[in-house]
Amino acid sequence: MTMKYSFAELGQNILTRKFGGTTVGVADPYVSGYHFLWFDKVPTGIASYIQKNGISGISSTSEIQNILAASCLSVTPPGGTLNKIEYTGLGGVKWAVPGNIDYGNTVSVKFLEFNKTPVLDIMHNWVKLIRDYRTGATDLVDGDDGAGYTKATYAGLMYYWTTAPDAQTVEYYAAYDGVFPSKDPQDLFTSDVETVGRVDLEIEFNVDYAWHEPWVLQKCQAFAKTFSQVKDTVQKYGERY
Repeated sequence: MTMKYSFAELGQNILTRKFGGTTVGVADPYVSGYHFLWFDKVPTGIASYIQKNGISGISSTSEIQNILAASCLSVTPPGGTLNKIEYTGLGGVKWAVPGNIDYGNTVSVKFLEFNKTPVLDIMHNWVKLIRDYRTGATDLVDGDDGAGYTKATYAGLMYYWTTAPDAQTVEYYAAYDGVFPSKDPQDLFTSDVETVGRVDLEIEFNVDYAWHEPWVLQKCQAFAKTFSQVKDTVQKYGERY
């Protein structure tokens, strides 16, 4: 029995690089645009900050998670560079060996903003939680529970995955730990009487660890299965009429 994703037939298409048709074993191309993210951990203090200072009405961490997942328009993951050590031989001939691996430490996410500016509320108050713009200090202080200014109280954990067009079959997957926004995006709320349009907020997050392991795939598959259940709800919209 031929595997669905067998690439053995690719050897017959080396000349044309045309992989269409219905021949068994022909590989389907990767199609981008089907991507999702989920902030599995968000600092708990953001929601209480928004309740005090925001206008969006966000009142819980779960609301923050849902808003960020639903408003995600694009994601730019960090890549890695294998740096080399170069040597020079007789007559200037060169050769090299691997030196060190250098991975990017940021991930960029673009969000669609909504009425009542919920994404601005989230990012502004996340930054304010880390450094209050009025004092330059953090409001995360030690309490009876032992919490305070630690990575565990101001950073988050984000999963990112892409799927086939079925929105369920995970193809690329990654987990980014130690994430926090690098800017308060107030400068993106410009306005011009001659321009009426949408507002997208592109936020760059710090990344301490970029995981691409089997356990990440399992987590993303579970998230994808949960997300895909929304299709049943959408398909039943017409039944109410």
